[in-house]
Amino acid sequence: MTTHDPAAAGPAGRGTAVLEATRRAHDAARSAERRFLLIARLGIVVVALVGWELASGTLIRPFYVSSPSDVAETLFEWIVTGELVYHGGFTVTAALLGYVLGAVAAVLVAWPLAMLRTAYRITEPYFLVAYSIPAVAMGPVFILWFGIGMTPKVLIAAYFVFFIVFINTVAGFQQVPAGLLDVTRVMGASRRDQLRTVLLPSALPFVLAALRITLPAAMIGAVTGEFISANRGLGYLTRAAAASYSTAGVLAGVLCLSAIVLLMNLLLRPLRHALRWQPDVDVGQGAEGR
Repeated sequence: MTTHDPAAAGPAGRGTAVLEATRRAHDAARSAERRFLLIARLGIVVVALVGWELASGTLIRPFYVSSPSDVAETLFEWIVTGELVYHGGFTVTAALLGYVLGAVAAVLVAWPLAMLRTAYRITEPYFLVAYSIPAVAMGPVFILWFGIGMTPKVLIAAYFVFFIVFINTVAGFQQVPAGLLDVTRVMGASRRDQLRTVLLPSALPFVLAALRITLPAAMIGAVTGEFISANRGLGYLTRAAAASYSTAGVLAGVLCLSAIVLLMNLLLRPLRHALRWQPDVDVGQGAEGR
């Protein structure tokens, strides 16, 4: 029986062995770095929770900050009674419906306006005026028009999403050089061919980047509607806790909303992977900053 010796294969074998060893060392270093980051992040959370628990009732009045044990007790009560699932379902449904509605409407409006540049130049001031209105201020308007059911919450969430997706989609379409479109037109390409082969691939990174950052904005919009006027949802649950001066309930509601947004961001990881092959895209300020 013979033993394979990479060194015996000459320079090519030795080079392959070196590359393989380097790759293994690189993978091991990355794994160690990920473990360190995970341990460091968990350590910060543990230290913060322990410090919070010790400070509550000794350095700070519990009325203002509650304590991790009280918040956990409130969350457990919500889970046992089914309130968390019941109200959370309404909030997530409104956020997702508003996200889809706002994103689809933005792309459908941006596409023809971006291709008809004169039309966009005419209507651009009106979009800027509408975008300048704080999205939170539209909440009472939608509730006045549509009541306190699911519809106004969906529309508020869609309003949060619409403008950031619209602006970035238009930017993606308009960054295509006019000369390139002229060349494709001379070569016999129809408008549909231009859209499929030139415009959409160029605008795709802008659209994906906007979609990646507007899902949390949709959640903010849905919760805004629940804070203003609603009888269901996590925003309503948090508002009810604040009305009864339950600091633990307020913090529990905020924690639930944060966890849902974090989970939604994790679900959007495929979009991040899709953007890796694209150049960096500068996405404008989203609705959440307004």
